[in-house]
Amino acid sequence: MNKLLTILLLCAPYCAVNAAPYTPQSNDEIIARWPATANDKFQSLKAASHLQPDNPQTVTALANAYLEQAAQPGQSRFYGLAQAALKPLIEKNIPDKNVWLAWAQVQQHQHNFFIAQNAIAKVLEQDPTNINANLLAARIYVIQDKSAAARNACLKILGTADLLTVTACSLEANSYLHPNDLKNTYQQLADMVKREGLPNDERANWIIQLLADLALRNQQPAVGEEWLEIRLTNASVNYLAQWADVKLALHNPQAVLVRLAPIVKSAMEMDDALLLRLALAEKELGLKPEWQTQLAERVSLREQRQDSLHASELAIYYLDLAPDAKKALFWAETNFANTREYNDKNLLARAKYLNQSKEM
Repeated sequence: MNKLLTILLLCAPYCAVNAAPYTPQSNDEIIARWPATANDKFQSLKAASHLQPDNPQTVTALANAYLEQAAQPGQSRFYGLAQAALKPLIEKNIPDKNVWLAWAQVQQHQHNFFIAQNAIAKVLEQDPTNINANLLAARIYVIQDKSAAARNACLKILGTADLLTVTACSLEANSYLHPNDLKNTYQQLADMVKREGLPNDERANWIIQLLADLALRNQQPAVGEEWLEIRLTNASVNYLAQWADVKLALHNPQAVLVRLAPIVKSAMEMDDALLLRLALAEKELGLKPEWQTQLAERVSLREQRQDSLHASELAIYYLDLAPDAKKALFWAETNFANTREYNDKNLLARAKYLNQSKEM
């Protein structure tokens, strides 16, 4: 199972979106912007790509390294670096499935789902049972509330991928096709993991997050907490955001502050998803508004830019931190136009309820 699977599935089921990526204009600029602390592996990848800018293998190796880095706190700028590395080959319509697979991941992150699916289609034309392409297609279909299509994508890798991967993918789709059977869906996956154990690769994070999501949707945050505590070390942004939501659901905001504050303070950039959870925790504890003030400044910036990539965070801000029924509904509807998972539907329902309450 190759490294790209990590990137394709880190977004499941939480797609914590950060700043729209800065896109450098050349490989020279990509190399110049890499942190001085980068290890020899990354330095060699950059050098190879710089020397062979039209070589799909060297370029995708660099892009995939950027994508893996981008998932970590404060590193979202690497999505832009990945896009810049891949763009020249995409513009030349290079018929390399790995180039298009990496490009699909970048576009997914930016919520350019149509472009991402077109890129996936180019991969599947060459390799119909490609595991990563079908898993990414399934994830995008789930985001778009096309659960039957998601399940079909999962079934295409039956006989190619291992049973746990196929089952986890299919059960996520089934959880939306049969939302009243969440308890059974969760139990099927949990029982399989207990029998076989978690994978020894990056799929473990995906499966843990899926189990936690099913537990949360089934109103069992304590169960979700047990799963997420397993892999907190060096966790991605979306993993940490999901963990924080579990802690907040369990009315433990102090734990959120203790873990997330040092991460956010030491990061090169501030992730909106983590900043939002810190602000929510701070408000629940009744503390002096440090994180809330920083979030208010960020929200103002996002609104000025009409930043739809951050619509969910803006909707939550106007629901739970600075109540404003009209703004909450506007941003919840903006978010729902792009992403239609359980949390997105719940957000829209809350915003509509707040507006109805104001009108009564």
